[in-house]
Amino acid sequence: MKREPGLILYMCGNYPVILPDLSQFSTRFLVRRALTAFQILTILDEAYQSYLIFEYDRSLFEECVDLLPVIGHRCREYAMNNAGVLLLSTYPDTYIQALEPFFHRIFLMQQIEAGSKPVKKKATSKQLSLDSLGV
Repeated sequence: MKREPGLILYMCGNYPVILPDLSQFSTRFLVRRALTAFQILTILDEAYQSYLIFEYDRSLFEECVDLLPVIGHRCREYAMNNAGVLLLSTYPDTYIQALEPFFHRIFLMQQIEAGSKPVKKKATSKQLSLDSLGV
């Protein structure tokens, strides 16, 4: 994205979760909020930016599931005519699976609270210690 000279459209629901404070990027980012799936289509029709970041919000599709393929097609057309479309989500669900065929890649972002340290997962091993064998 650093090499891309144009503006970036950040499309999200009413309350962005992944990138909540975009004021520091105000010269390159334009934020558009959608409250319904129909508003997503309107935003895609009006968009002129060279790159689109789409923050997925499940609540936008709960009443209009039949619009998922239409939105997927519009996003694919937008990507073909411009630099690209990036879909971000915090978790996978059935609606993401419906959008998946229209995107080259979908990024799932783990939500980390500000000030908290990421939890390191212990590597699981099939090896047993001598203690577990009773030796």
